[in-house]
Amino acid sequence: MRFLLRLAFRLLYNEFAFTYDLVSWAVSVGQWRQWQRQVIPFIVGERVLEVAHGTGDLQIDLAAAGYKPIALDLSANMGRIAKRKLARLKLSPPFVRGAVQALPFSAGQFTALVSTFPADFIAHPQTVSEFYRVLAHGGRVVFVPAATILPAHIFDRLAKWLFDVTGQSAFPRADGTGWPPKLIEAYRRPGFEIRIESVKLLRSVVWVVVAQKPNLDESKIGA
Repeated sequence: MRFLLRLAFRLLYNEFAFTYDLVSWAVSVGQWRQWQRQVIPFIVGERVLEVAHGTGDLQIDLAAAGYKPIALDLSANMGRIAKRKLARLKLSPPFVRGAVQALPFSAGQFTALVSTFPADFIAHPQTVSEFYRVLAHGGRVVFVPAATILPAHIFDRLAKWLFDVTGQSAFPRADGTGWPPKLIEAYRRPGFEIRIESVKLLRSVVWVVVAQKPNLDESKIGA
């Protein structure tokens, strides 16, 4: 089952990237964009990198919030889709194709790294090491790994079942417990201070992980 899910996600991010928006809308019962936006209030500073930008929706929201982010993704198909989508809105953020385990950026370049519903790479030790390297002191990694759908009616119950099957709600339980020790330890090991926030929406709870690099000089954040 796990192999099939990995295969399905690989196809969704690559050969079938053109279906990503429809699939994400369907499995979230129309809540996907709202879930993505929950990273924005936790951003610090102005130098923002979105990791695994997908089809570019969060880039639109970041621009609307006044940020000028850089977008990174390994998938060439996602890059093409995102560029076309943003071009229609006359937005042209810098797009970079690359792997998170070897970020093509200098040390301390960003004050915030954001990602929404990332794959397993988010807890890989090399990924976390690279995040720590490119963040300024006091900077944050902010990502949404999961959401819990509140089964208010039949469509929400179906969506919750799909999320449970695909692992998108497998991180926390309804009370916020059950986070994988591997994830917590991966961020604590290099020195991140990590906390997990829950954002209650009308029909769901969104989980936001905030990992902060220790701050040596507050005046440098956003500089």
